Amino acid sequence: MRFIKDKDVYKIARITGTQDNILGVSFTENETDIQVVEWDIKEGSVRKASSEEVLAQVIDGLRAVNKELGSNYKLSKIYYLPTDSTAHSVYKFLIAEIVKRVNSKGEFVTI
Repeated sequence: MRFIKDKDVYKIARITGTQDNILGVSFTENETDIQVVEWDIKEGSVRKASSEEVLAQVIDGLRAVNKELGSNYKLSKIYYLPTDSTAHSVYKFLIAEIVKRVNSKGEFVTI
């Protein structure tokens, strides 16, 4: 997995033999409606992930990791690639990995 920070967006890329996913999030101090942003897809690519599906998985994963860590991270934006697979609740796992890395002050490649 790769962890990247681009301004205020924390990103994680997970590339496996059968499934590739990338997720980006921006954190906020205050409760707010979370904006879901789709990254551009290549012409002719097939959509596999819907914004509703990604939002639901990320919120579930965020709740679980906040409970596990005793933290209260909040999101303002979620970025995802609609051609990524949503199988096996992968976005729950990805948001948990981002939050754990931020919480432990782990490294992100800055671009």
